[in-house]
Amino acid sequence: MYVSDFEDRPCKINPPDIKELRFDGAYYRIDEYKNLLAYFFYDNCIQRRLGADSNHYNRFSIAQSIQKIIDDFNAAAKKNDQYFGDGGYSVTSSQINLQSIWYLPQFAWATFTYKGTIINDSTIVFTEYRLPKEKVYRNDSTYYHFVKTNKPDSLKGNRWKDKKWYWR
Repeated sequence: MYVSDFEDRPCKINPPDIKELRFDGAYYRIDEYKNLLAYFFYDNCIQRRLGADSNHYNRFSIAQSIQKIIDDFNAAAKKNDQYFGDGGYSVTSSQINLQSIWYLPQFAWATFTYKGTIINDSTIVFTEYRLPKEKVYRNDSTYYHFVKTNKPDSLKGNRWKDKKWYWR
C-alpha cells in the first residue's frame, strides 16, 4: 500500500460536524444476502466494520448478536485481526467518507471508499462506493441504522494502527 492509493486522508473532523454521529453503538444493516454488516465509529477517527452471515447472528436481537461477536473477538488469542475491517473516516457537515483497506484475492490490498450522508443520529445512507484497484464504482443507496451496543477496542487487532502513512 502506498500513500497514493488513498483518495482522501482520514481524520478530518471538526467537533461541531459530528453532532449527529453516535459513538455509543453501531450502525448496521442486513444486506440482500441476509448478512449483518455493522460499523463502529470512534472519536479517534477510526472506524471498524464487522460482518456476519445469517448463521452467526439473530436478526431479532441485533445488539446481543453484535455483543456475542465482540465477546468472541475479545477471547481470541491470535488472528484477532480477522474479525474486523479497519480504516478511518472524515465528516464535513452532514457528509461522511469512510476508507478501509481490504484484502483482495491473490495476495493484494486495496482501498475501499464509501461516501454518504448522516441523515440523523440513527441513520446514515451511503450513496457512493469506490474500489479503484478492481474498477468498482457504484452509486446506490444503502441505509445503516443505529443500535446501542458495546464496541470492540478500536486498536486491538487493528493491523493499521502503527502505519504512519495512513494516519496524519
